[in-house]
Amino acid sequence: MKSVLQITLGILLASLVTLLVRIGYLSYVEYRVKQEINEIALQQQQREKAHQQAVKERQLAEYQQQQIAIQRAAEQRRIAQQNEAARIRKAEAWRKYYIVPEDCKNYKSDEHMVNCLNHKADAKAEFDRVYDSGELVLSK
Repeated sequence: MKSVLQITLGILLASLVTLLVRIGYLSYVEYRVKQEINEIALQQQQREKAHQQAVKERQLAEYQQQQIAIQRAAEQRRIAQQNEAARIRKAEAWRKYYIVPEDCKNYKSDEHMVNCLNHKADAKAEFDRVYDSGELVLSK
């Protein structure tokens, strides 16, 4: 009977040791699984953070490009306005500068008309030369 009891206790002890080893192994596996999950979560967070940073950088670059385009457009408008103002000033100066000769107010013939138009063209060429050189002085 003693040997049956010893065998039973041996089996129980072996089962208990086996159970404890299994519990230890499962605890270790659980620990490793949690570590892997944490590592995956950390990698996911890092990827998400990198993605957000890339989006911010792309948005910043787009914003900067828009600002540059706005500045260029404003500069082009300013230059166009300056050019238009200069064109208007020059046209006004031409209007004040050129006085149609009395005999060219009414054409007498085709030849007379050509002579008057040539006179005006010559005066315009002289005006452009003097105006562009800055030598032109008009009384107000």
